[in-house]
Amino acid sequence: AVVSTQSTGEVRADCSTAKPLNVWSICKNCSELPEYLLECEEVFDLTKDNNDTAAQNFIEENGYGCSKMGGERYFEVQRTPVVCKPLDKFACWYDATQDQPVKNRKLEDRQQYHLFLSKFDKPCVEYSGHYFQTTLIFSLLLGILGVDRFCLGWTGMGVGKMLTIGGLGIWWIIDIILLITGNLVPNDKSNWETLF
Repeated sequence: AVVSTQSTGEVRADCSTAKPLNVWSICKNCSELPEYLLECEEVFDLTKDNNDTAAQNFIEENGYGCSKMGGERYFEVQRTPVVCKPLDKFACWYDATQDQPVKNRKLEDRQQYHLFLSKFDKPCVEYSGHYFQTTLIFSLLLGILGVDRFCLGWTGMGVGKMLTIGGLGIWWIIDIILLITGNLVPNDKSNWETLF
């Protein structure tokens, strides 16, 4: 366990003799701490380069990252460890060479910030402010003018839907069905925001 001492401010592995200075200490490895005592980065998105081979190589070398983002069902969503560090005013036992080190970061940075890979996984999903309930209301009330398509980022289709007055109502009904069945999603392929 690591405790900050009052006299020198040094960090040492001796919980019984050192007195903490504005630091909560625990005789536990940092990687074993619960998630609420950690400050974790967002999931590392490797899909932006559109290079599946490079993404798989990065994941194999470093042990984390998302080669696929999103998914509608639980089993479709990829999960990955994330880079974490203990909260600022919290000290714990840390060894930069053990416990799933973050290999693509400098050793000095790993030691200074106590960076490590989490033992828990986070889902590889991205949110961009689209709510299913709001979009459904827009589709029901203003879908005939293409407002639902505009809100989801499908601007060209929204203009077409507006100019044809919802395809004389047919396109409007089809979009409501597509939305309810999960086939009409945001243009950026992000997941729906949750209400809670």
